[in-house]
Amino acid sequence: MSVRRRISRIISSRRNAAEPVDPIAALGDSQRQQEENLDRARRSVADLAAVRHRVDTLARQAASDLDQCNREAERAVAHKNDDAARSALRRALEVQKRLDSLTRQRDDVDRQFHSLEADLYRLETSLQENAVRYESLKAQHGATQAALNVRGAVSASAGNSAETARAAREAEQEARRLRHLQAAQEELSWSDPTAGKLEEAFSELEAREAAEQELRQLKARAEGRGQV
Repeated sequence: MSVRRRISRIISSRRNAAEPVDPIAALGDSQRQQEENLDRARRSVADLAAVRHRVDTLARQAASDLDQCNREAERAVAHKNDDAARSALRRALEVQKRLDSLTRQRDDVDRQFHSLEADLYRLETSLQENAVRYESLKAQHGATQAALNVRGAVSASAGNSAETARAAREAEQEARRLRHLQAAQEELSWSDPTAGKLEEAFSELEAREAAEQELRQLKARAEGRGQV
């Protein structure tokens, strides 16, 4: 296989490779999925409790009807009314069948309810434990990430401090160089006859000398007037 084909295959495999999964995000998704399952389980328990209540209500009503049929049969027998007694007993048999069926349904619903309630309790307990674990891992992950960020900031700050100190040293050196250059130029300006400062000094000296001469002449004229 040529080098070009090999490199092309490597690049292609990297492009098609699945992105790494964040374990904390995956754990959060799992936690939310368990919470949704818990909500569905709670709704199922509530629905089953409503069914049990309806079946229990029907069973109590059937038991009441059965008791009424039996009392009617007893009264009919007491009044020697066999036909009424037979009719009441037939209704009692039908009601008894209905009561037996409702009792079996109620027992089945009770078993389902208690089983689902136990499953719900286990699910709630597991979810609470997982929630605590998730929050703990999330906090540890956040603390680790913060520590890494702080270390990076400290390292960057240390690098910047070293760079700043180097720049400051260079600036001080440049300032000293400029001061020395200025001092050298000052010295040269006084030693060079053509320099401006020397010319200014001579001009000042000449002006001062001319002023002194004018002052002497003015005093001499003043003294001459005084003698006259």
